[in-house]
Amino acid sequence: MAEQVQVFADSRVITMFPTCVWLHDLKPEDYGPINEQILPAIKDMIGRQRENEEGRTWQTHHDLHQHAEFKRLVAFARRATQGVLDFLQVDYSDFQITGCWANVNPPRSSHRPHSHPNNFLSGVYYAQVPETSDGLVFHEPRQQAMIMSPKVKMVNELTNSDFKLDVQTGRLVIFPAWLWHSVARTGAAGDRVSVSFNVMLSNYAEDFSPPRWSRHR
Repeated sequence: MAEQVQVFADSRVITMFPTCVWLHDLKPEDYGPINEQILPAIKDMIGRQRENEEGRTWQTHHDLHQHAEFKRLVAFARRATQGVLDFLQVDYSDFQITGCWANVNPPRSSHRPHSHPNNFLSGVYYAQVPETSDGLVFHEPRQQAMIMSPKVKMVNELTNSDFKLDVQTGRLVIFPAWLWHSVARTGAAGDRVSVSFNVMLSNYAEDFSPPRWSRHR
């Protein structure tokens, strides 16, 4: 076997501008009691407005983080958010959940691509996931990346324009609020129930909006 000739003095790959998504899978002994509390509450809220309309996604009001039934879930959401902020090494005094709502996706429903403006992070917790349920789809955030899209031998995270994240009961996902995401039309039998939330850093105007540079005379 011929020896491999080293053409370059050094050769390596540098990754930059990463887009991170954080997964947190709760233990059954934790998500079980949480779901026992929130699923009946969500069913009651949706039941007041739900009609027998195929393919429609139902959502509650955005104040679930203020309801007693969601107290345990909010505690896990806050703990996960704190871990993300620490991972990013964000220098912050506090953060708050600015909105929290439930989504009920019946069979053959979908949710169009969207983002969550005026927030720093977004998250979603899956309380009920039917078998063969479609995942959460994240979309390429760099518009210019699709200007040139050659054929590839194998699609991977560096060449794919969409990334489908598998979901399961008890999974908590946190991602940048600006990251576009969607839910494909699902063919699973039964409702998929999730709870979404947004997070914003407290006192943003006072602590973060002023210019980061200072002028020295």
